[in-house]
Amino acid sequence: MTSAVLGANSYFKLSDAASPEVYTTVAEILTIGAVGSVASEVDVTNMDSTAMEYVSGLKDGASLEINFNYLASNTQHEALRDAVESTVNIQIVWSDASTANFAWVVLGFNRDESTPTDQLKATVTGRITGDITWA
Repeated sequence: MTSAVLGANSYFKLSDAASPEVYTTVAEILTIGAVGSVASEVDVTNMDSTAMEYVSGLKDGASLEINFNYLASNTQHEALRDAVESTVNIQIVWSDASTANFAWVVLGFNRDESTPTDQLKATVTGRITGDITWA
């Protein structure tokens, strides 16, 4: 039997950038994209090498997209909309109690397609910048 944990009750939190920092849960999140980073590879092959040689380079943060039911009067939704072209601090708390804290460069805000039979939604896209603190 599996011990898998569902993603329900996972939270995307936005920092107030104060000291001490306080994170507020963004309401109505539908999906949180993949969180992580990948190190580049650096070719260090030299004239004495008998095969290609590589070392790990700097980590590059993942692009991250979140989708949510958009509530125009919600303070956190307004903050995400207005954060385009800025960097915000994010905390994600997953349903298994693990967390990730990181800075996120907000690159875009889109009101998603509206239909007569679907809720109003929005998408925010960005890129993780710097290190991720995992706990």
